[in-house]
Amino acid sequence: CYSIKTDTYGLLSMSYGVESIRIHKKLRLDKRAGSDNWYARLTLPNGKRLVKTTKTEDIESAKEVALRLYYEVDARIQNKLPATTRKFGDVAKHAIARMETEIREGVGKQAYRDYVQALNKWLIPYFGTTDIAKLDLAAVTAFDAWRTAQSGKVPAQSTINNHNSALNRVLDEAELNGWIVKSLRPTLLNKGVKTQSRGSFSVEEYRTIYSALRTFHKQTPNEKSAATRETLRNYVLFLANTGVRHGTEALGLKWRNIEWYERDGERYLAVSVDGKTNKRTAIARDRVVDFLWRQAQLNPRITAGDFDALILSKLDAPVFTTRLSATVTVHNLNRAFNALLDELDLKTGADGRTRTLYSWRHFYATQDLERGGSTHALSRQLGNSTEMIDRHYSKYSPLLNAEVHSGRKQKH
Repeated sequence: CYSIKTDTYGLLSMSYGVESIRIHKKLRLDKRAGSDNWYARLTLPNGKRLVKTTKTEDIESAKEVALRLYYEVDARIQNKLPATTRKFGDVAKHAIARMETEIREGVGKQAYRDYVQALNKWLIPYFGTTDIAKLDLAAVTAFDAWRTAQSGKVPAQSTINNHNSALNRVLDEAELNGWIVKSLRPTLLNKGVKTQSRGSFSVEEYRTIYSALRTFHKQTPNEKSAATRETLRNYVLFLANTGVRHGTEALGLKWRNIEWYERDGERYLAVSVDGKTNKRTAIARDRVVDFLWRQAQLNPRITAGDFDALILSKLDAPVFTTRLSATVTVHNLNRAFNALLDELDLKTGADGRTRTLYSWRHFYATQDLERGGSTHALSRQLGNSTEMIDRHYSKYSPLLNAEVHSGRKQKH
């Protein structure tokens, strides 16, 4: 007896069993246990097997189906096309499974989560039943028009880049498995709206905000909202003094990811984060110790006597939880922070740009440059390329360091 099984490439493979008839050098008809129908088994040039039911128990009819399969596949190979095809949705599931596995194993990028979301929300609903080999420039252009219609606006370049990266993961999977050839891959374009840099805060606004956060939690009778606002206070100060990204990067931080780094008799607080593109270690400003220790005291499960003891314990627990032992969410933090900005009339800056929790990253960068830091050093701290830092902050640097460029003051 033999069975039909799916191999690691999603193709059907069959071991010898009940009955097998040779039709051609690389083509056979097989019967499986429990079925009267014949199955055509074709050995591909790469050694993999393609198995397809003939849907008939008549041997002559089965031979016709098998030979038709053989000649169709042979024609595709002769024309330098993949021997087999797959629907986009099926290939996307393979790509998603691979990315999720890499994330679990600690070798995947945080951006993979964004790719999976883009695939499930946009790409699979549109391309799901399309043969992956038929996904060409015309199909991508049609998708672009559909996406714009669904959104009601032209997406930002960053959004399109994310979708293109997700699509490339699916195309990589298809090429790896021989479902498309490299020459069939479409060129992905990006004609989206150029993303405006997020607004920032001035030092005076920073002081106004952290002063208001001291009592902000007392202004709501809702216990959960109050707990979120308490954590928001420490979260804002952490973001503003580390440059760590709001969201997955900061909320994924655990106490075991924080340690002391010693050099030349000095010690610095080092924070290891799983970034958008890769893992990195950022050095926090010295004052962050106070913010984190206050945050630790909100967690009833932490029993360490002081901050050093807490760091040494390598506790595998999220840093940003509430006193109710709940991990804060992006949604709740955003809602609480927006309420505070509305109350302080600071939602929009003098430049007309809306400020969000992500604006603290921009605040940190400008403060670092004002202290005389280089864009190269800043890029390592923030986890961005030097080119991106130069592109976004080069216009600020001469103004931030006016006293240096004028010759009045020398920064070390």
